[in-house]
Amino acid sequence: MIGMATAVILGPVFFTLLRNSLQKGVSAGLLTAFGIVISDVAVAAICYFFAGSFLNEYVDLPIVKFVAAGILISFGFTFIRKPINDLNEKNKAYSKSGFTSFIQGFLVNFVNPAVFLLWIAFITLAQSQYTDKIDVLLYLLGILLGVFLTDALKAVGAAFFAPYLKSTWLKMVFKILGFVLFGIAAYFVYQGISQFF
Repeated sequence: MIGMATAVILGPVFFTLLRNSLQKGVSAGLLTAFGIVISDVAVAAICYFFAGSFLNEYVDLPIVKFVAAGILISFGFTFIRKPINDLNEKNKAYSKSGFTSFIQGFLVNFVNPAVFLLWIAFITLAQSQYTDKIDVLLYLLGILLGVFLTDALKAVGAAFFAPYLKSTWLKMVFKILGFVLFGIAAYFVYQGISQFF
């Protein structure tokens, strides 16, 4: 349940998954979801095996904020410049873009400092409730499963409703989402710059 609740939070990951599902279909959406959960596995492993204090320092580094902002800006430009093609037209070019969808899901999740903070909180919560390492790992695995199942449902749902949605409306929505990503990136830049003063 915690994983499912986490996966419905609106943010860059949600928008990227939604766009890939609508634009490229169910398989691309599922590959994006798979990239997200693999990224979460990597982040959870890093948070589990490294000291929390070290990770908190890493998350607060200005360079981390700037890299995250750069990636979000690139996604924002993609949303604005080429938001979405006609949903009723099958584009063969996207049949070979599975790896791109996976990488997009992985990167947009991995570079987000908030994801590290979230997993530090999950691990701290798990270790406070359970003393056995197996129980802790099962708890974290349950969260990962919840995240993936929710993202997979979003991918399937978006692709299912795509034929019933107007492309002109979606183009406007995705352009707005592109500016939302710019706003999040600007916030990361502000956080990074403010640490120098």
